[in-house]
Amino acid sequence: MKKYILTIAISFIGLMNLMANDSAYVEAMKTQLEQFDEAKSAEEFQNVANAFARIGEMNSNEWLPKYYAAFALTNAGFRTEGIKEKDAFFKQAQDLIDKAISENGENSELVAMKGYALMGELAADPASRGQHMSGLVMSTFGKALSYDPENPRAMILMAQMEQGTAKFFGTGPEKACGMARQSLKLFELEASYVNENPLSPKWGKDMAEKMTQQCQ
Repeated sequence: MKKYILTIAISFIGLMNLMANDSAYVEAMKTQLEQFDEAKSAEEFQNVANAFARIGEMNSNEWLPKYYAAFALTNAGFRTEGIKEKDAFFKQAQDLIDKAISENGENSELVAMKGYALMGELAADPASRGQHMSGLVMSTFGKALSYDPENPRAMILMAQMEQGTAKFFGTGPEKACGMARQSLKLFELEASYVNENPLSPKWGKDMAEKMTQQCQ
Protein backbone atom coordinates (compact mmCIF):
# COMPACT_ATOMS: atom_id res chain seq x y z
CA MET A 1 0.00 0.00 0.00
CA LYS A 2 2.80 2.41 0.93
CA LYS A 3 4.57 1.54 -2.31
CA TYR A 4 1.37 2.25 -4.24
CA ILE A 5 0.92 5.64 -2.53
CA LEU A 6 4.59 6.50 -3.17
CA THR A 7 4.16 5.67 -6.87
CA ILE A 8 1.12 7.94 -7.11
CA ALA A 9 2.97 10.74 -5.32
CA ILE A 10 5.96 10.49 -7.67
CA SER A 11 3.65 10.44 -10.69
CA PHE A 12 1.81 13.49 -9.37
CA ILE A 13 5.06 15.41 -8.80
CA GLY A 14 6.22 14.47 -12.29
CA LEU A 15 2.93 15.69 -13.78
CA MET A 16 3.12 18.97 -11.86
CA ASN A 17 6.71 19.51 -13.05
CA LEU A 18 5.65 18.79 -16.62
CA MET A 19 2.76 21.26 -16.34
CA ALA A 20 5.12 23.87 -14.86
CA ASN A 21 7.59 23.31 -17.68
CA ASP A 22 4.81 23.57 -20.27
CA SER A 23 3.63 26.82 -18.69
CA ALA A 24 7.15 28.24 -18.68
CA TYR A 25 7.60 27.24 -22.32
CA VAL A 26 4.35 28.90 -23.40
CA GLU A 27 5.12 32.09 -21.47
CA ALA A 28 8.64 32.26 -22.90
CA MET A 29 7.26 31.81 -26.42
CA LYS A 30 4.59 34.46 -25.90
CA THR A 31 7.22 36.92 -24.66
CA GLN A 32 9.35 36.40 -27.75
CA LEU A 33 6.33 36.66 -30.05
CA GLU A 34 5.69 40.08 -28.51
CA GLN A 35 9.33 40.98 -29.13
CA PHE A 36 8.95 39.77 -32.70
CA ASP A 37 5.98 42.08 -33.26
CA GLU A 38 8.03 45.03 -32.00
CA ALA A 39 11.18 44.22 -34.02
CA LYS A 40 11.98 46.41 -37.01
CA SER A 41 15.69 46.15 -37.80
CA ALA A 42 17.74 43.15 -38.88
CA GLU A 43 19.59 43.28 -35.56
CA GLU A 44 16.36 43.20 -33.55
CA PHE A 45 15.09 40.24 -35.55
CA GLN A 46 18.42 38.48 -35.03
CA ASN A 47 18.06 38.94 -31.26
CA VAL A 48 14.54 37.51 -31.37
CA ALA A 49 15.78 34.57 -33.46
CA ASN A 50 18.52 33.86 -30.91
CA ALA A 51 15.97 33.80 -28.10
CA PHE A 52 13.66 31.43 -29.98
CA ALA A 53 16.64 29.21 -30.78
CA ARG A 54 17.51 28.98 -27.07
CA ILE A 55 13.93 27.99 -26.28
CA GLY A 56 14.16 25.37 -29.01
CA GLU A 57 17.33 23.91 -27.52
CA MET A 58 15.51 23.34 -24.24
CA ASN A 59 12.38 21.98 -25.96
CA SER A 60 13.63 19.85 -28.84
CA ASN A 61 10.26 18.08 -29.03
CA GLU A 62 8.63 21.36 -30.05
CA TRP A 63 8.96 22.59 -33.65
CA LEU A 64 7.53 26.08 -33.15
CA PRO A 65 10.64 27.68 -31.52
CA LYS A 66 12.79 26.81 -34.54
CA TYR A 67 9.96 27.83 -36.86
CA TYR A 68 9.74 31.30 -35.32
CA ALA A 69 13.53 31.61 -35.14
CA ALA A 70 13.63 30.90 -38.88
CA PHE A 71 10.83 33.42 -39.44
CA ALA A 72 12.78 36.08 -37.54
CA LEU A 73 15.94 35.33 -39.50
CA THR A 74 14.05 35.52 -42.78
CA ASN A 75 12.71 38.92 -41.77
CA ALA A 76 16.25 39.96 -40.87
CA GLY A 77 17.40 38.88 -44.32
CA PHE A 78 14.80 41.02 -46.04
CA ARG A 79 15.88 44.00 -43.95
CA THR A 80 19.63 43.86 -44.45
CA GLU A 81 21.79 45.03 -47.34
CA GLY A 82 24.25 43.04 -49.41
CA ILE A 83 23.78 39.65 -51.07
CA LYS A 84 26.25 37.84 -48.78
CA GLU A 85 24.65 39.35 -45.69
CA LYS A 86 21.16 38.40 -46.87
CA ASP A 87 22.26 34.90 -47.81
CA ALA A 88 23.70 34.34 -44.34
CA PHE A 89 20.31 35.04 -42.71
CA PHE A 90 18.35 32.96 -45.22
CA LYS A 91 20.77 30.03 -44.90
CA GLN A 92 20.45 30.07 -41.10
CA ALA A 93 16.68 30.04 -41.46
CA GLN A 94 16.76 27.09 -43.85
CA ASP A 95 19.10 25.14 -41.57
CA LEU A 96 16.78 25.67 -38.59
CA ILE A 97 13.78 24.45 -40.55
CA ASP A 98 15.72 21.40 -41.72
CA LYS A 99 16.61 20.66 -38.10
CA ALA A 100 13.00 21.08 -36.96
CA ILE A 101 11.84 18.71 -39.71
CA SER A 102 14.55 16.20 -38.77
CA GLU A 103 13.48 16.25 -35.12
CA ASN A 104 9.70 16.58 -35.46
CA GLY A 105 8.74 15.65 -39.02
CA GLU A 106 7.37 17.72 -41.88
CA ASN A 107 4.20 19.79 -41.74
CA SER A 108 2.68 22.50 -43.91
CA GLU A 109 3.93 25.42 -41.81
CA LEU A 110 7.53 24.24 -41.66
CA VAL A 111 7.67 23.56 -45.39
CA ALA A 112 6.07 26.94 -46.16
CA MET A 113 8.68 28.66 -43.97
CA LYS A 114 11.46 26.80 -45.80
CA GLY A 115 9.96 28.14 -49.04
CA TYR A 116 9.84 31.66 -47.63
CA ALA A 117 13.56 31.56 -46.79
CA LEU A 118 14.31 30.16 -50.25
CA MET A 119 12.24 32.94 -51.78
CA GLY A 120 14.35 35.45 -49.85
CA GLU A 121 17.50 33.85 -51.21
CA LEU A 122 16.12 34.12 -54.74
CA ALA A 123 15.09 37.76 -54.21
CA ALA A 124 18.60 38.64 -53.00
CA ASP A 125 19.90 38.12 -56.55
CA PRO A 126 16.98 37.48 -58.92
CA ALA A 127 18.97 38.12 -62.10
CA SER A 128 21.30 35.17 -61.55
CA ARG A 129 19.07 32.96 -59.38
CA GLY A 130 15.62 33.34 -60.87
CA GLN A 131 15.95 30.71 -63.55
CA HIS A 132 17.30 27.89 -61.38
CA MET A 133 15.55 28.73 -58.08
CA SER A 134 12.01 29.69 -59.14
CA GLY A 135 10.96 26.10 -59.71
CA LEU A 136 12.37 25.02 -56.34
CA VAL A 137 10.54 27.77 -54.48
CA MET A 138 7.26 27.10 -56.27
CA SER A 139 7.48 23.35 -55.65
CA THR A 140 8.23 23.98 -51.97
CA PHE A 141 5.10 26.08 -51.56
CA GLY A 142 3.20 23.46 -53.54
CA LYS A 143 4.42 20.81 -51.11
CA ALA A 144 3.27 22.94 -48.16
CA LEU A 145 -0.18 23.20 -49.74
CA SER A 146 -0.27 19.46 -50.37
CA TYR A 147 0.07 18.96 -46.61
CA ASP A 148 -2.64 21.53 -45.92
CA PRO A 149 -4.55 23.11 -48.86
CA GLU A 150 -6.10 25.57 -46.39
CA ASN A 151 -2.81 26.99 -45.09
CA PRO A 152 -3.23 30.72 -45.84
CA ARG A 153 0.47 31.49 -45.42
CA ALA A 154 1.50 28.91 -48.01
CA MET A 155 -1.17 30.27 -50.34
CA ILE A 156 -0.19 33.96 -50.12
CA LEU A 157 3.51 33.14 -50.48
CA MET A 158 2.72 31.06 -53.55
CA ALA A 159 0.65 33.99 -54.85
CA GLN A 160 3.62 36.31 -54.46
CA MET A 161 5.82 33.92 -56.40
CA GLU A 162 3.17 33.69 -59.12
CA GLN A 163 3.05 37.49 -59.24
CA GLY A 164 6.82 37.74 -59.65
CA THR A 165 6.84 35.08 -62.35
CA ALA A 166 4.05 36.85 -64.24
CA LYS A 167 5.95 40.14 -64.16
CA PHE A 168 9.14 38.45 -65.35
CA PHE A 169 7.44 36.78 -68.32
CA GLY A 170 5.09 39.68 -69.03
CA THR A 171 1.95 37.65 -68.50
CA GLY A 172 -1.26 38.66 -66.75
CA PRO A 173 -1.77 38.75 -62.98
CA GLU A 174 -5.00 36.77 -63.00
CA LYS A 175 -3.61 33.58 -61.45
CA ALA A 176 -1.61 35.39 -58.78
CA CYS A 177 -4.53 37.65 -57.89
CA GLY A 178 -6.88 34.68 -57.68
CA MET A 179 -4.55 32.98 -55.22
CA ALA A 180 -4.25 36.19 -53.18
CA ARG A 181 -8.03 36.43 -52.90
CA GLN A 182 -8.21 32.75 -51.96
CA SER A 183 -5.59 33.26 -49.27
CA LEU A 184 -7.60 36.12 -47.78
CA LYS A 185 -10.62 33.81 -47.53
CA LEU A 186 -8.42 31.21 -45.85
CA PHE A 187 -7.18 33.78 -43.32
CA GLU A 188 -10.79 34.64 -42.49
CA LEU A 189 -11.58 30.95 -42.17
CA GLU A 190 -8.57 30.44 -39.91
CA ALA A 191 -9.70 33.30 -37.66
CA SER A 192 -13.05 31.56 -37.18
CA TYR A 193 -11.44 28.40 -35.80
CA VAL A 194 -11.00 27.78 -32.09
CA ASN A 195 -7.32 26.90 -31.93
CA GLU A 196 -6.23 25.31 -28.67
CA ASN A 197 -2.59 26.21 -29.29
CA PRO A 198 -2.05 29.94 -28.60
CA LEU A 199 1.36 29.74 -30.32
CA SER A 200 0.12 28.54 -33.70
CA PRO A 201 1.20 30.69 -36.68
CA LYS A 202 -1.34 33.37 -37.55
CA TRP A 203 0.76 35.86 -39.51
CA GLY A 204 0.36 36.86 -43.14
CA LYS A 205 -3.10 38.39 -43.45
CA ASP A 206 -1.63 41.86 -44.04
CA MET A 207 0.30 40.45 -46.99
CA ALA A 208 -2.90 39.01 -48.44
CA GLU A 209 -4.79 42.29 -47.94
CA LYS A 210 -2.06 44.36 -49.57
CA MET A 211 -1.75 42.09 -52.60
CA THR A 212 -5.53 41.84 -53.01
CA GLN A 213 -5.80 45.63 -53.00
CA GLN A 214 -3.11 45.83 -55.69
CA CYS A 215 -5.16 43.43 -57.81
CA GLN A 216 -8.22 45.70 -57.85
